[in-house]
Amino acid sequence: MPKIVTARRREDERERARLYLKSRLMLPTIPLGMVALLAGYGDLALMWMQDELTPSALTGSTILFFWGAVWGWGHARYERYLVAACPEHLARKQKILEAAKDYKKTRRDAPSAGPAHPGRRFVPAMYVVGILAQFGVTGYYLGQIGAYAAIFLPWAGYFNAKVIFWRELFTRA
Repeated sequence: MPKIVTARRREDERERARLYLKSRLMLPTIPLGMVALLAGYGDLALMWMQDELTPSALTGSTILFFWGAVWGWGHARYERYLVAACPEHLARKQKILEAAKDYKKTRRDAPSAGPAHPGRRFVPAMYVVGILAQFGVTGYYLGQIGAYAAIFLPWAGYFNAKVIFWRELFTRA
């Protein structure tokens, strides 16, 4: 009997973690991705209309978009790993947000004995490396293509890769 209860609790945590990713992370990502895509490629369209679009600007914009997509893909893979390996981490966040939404006082969980998964201490460093690389690539291409394209195209790639990689969240009922 305890195995059934434990399995059901684990599945409930996994569903709560999916709900957290869908409602708090992915739904805001869709409009952000579309705005970034329109702003970035709108700047390239403006360059084309002014007859300033060069092959190097097109290549740079493609590199910027794909760099952001790789970063978004990696971040979505990490979120997928969290749902599979330790859904209780994301489920706890969803529970706290639901309690705050209902104006309830949240009860603090006991601190865990260690990190949620192996390598958890490297995650903040990877976020810093990703963000610095994003800004570095943007800074490199800032003088070669338009400012809006250089700023928004990596973010468009990032947000769109996350949406594409997490699309099964929206297809499940």
